[in-house]
Amino acid sequence: MSGLVTLVERMIKAFRNFGSFFFESSELQRVRDVLVKAEIEKLVEVRPVDERYPYIMAVIASRRGLEQECVSRVDSLLAKSAISQDEYKRYRRELVEQCIISLERERVKEIVKILEEYLARVKQASEKAL
Repeated sequence: MSGLVTLVERMIKAFRNFGSFFFESSELQRVRDVLVKAEIEKLVEVRPVDERYPYIMAVIASRRGLEQECVSRVDSLLAKSAISQDEYKRYRRELVEQCIISLERERVKEIVKILEEYLARVKQASEKAL
């Protein structure tokens, strides 16, 4: 149980500081178990860092769905006349990218919060077992 607590604490610290979690492929099953049990598998992606280093894996915040949401937000700015047509043409790509970065940060905060709640549940369960 202490190995699980240590792993979750490492994940929380890594996400809080770097927005991602890097680990060795030997820990892959344990990390996947934590992601499933903490119910954050839909919010993250697990993938190899580089083909040259297949033994190093990363858990990162998923960008799935963020780009489309940001495009919709930027288009709504134009529809509401919050920005002019010229500004829209000139800055559309930058606005979408800023929006994606912002939503990624929000997703990382959500991941940290869920992991902290999961850690509290695990610690509480281990205390009851004693």
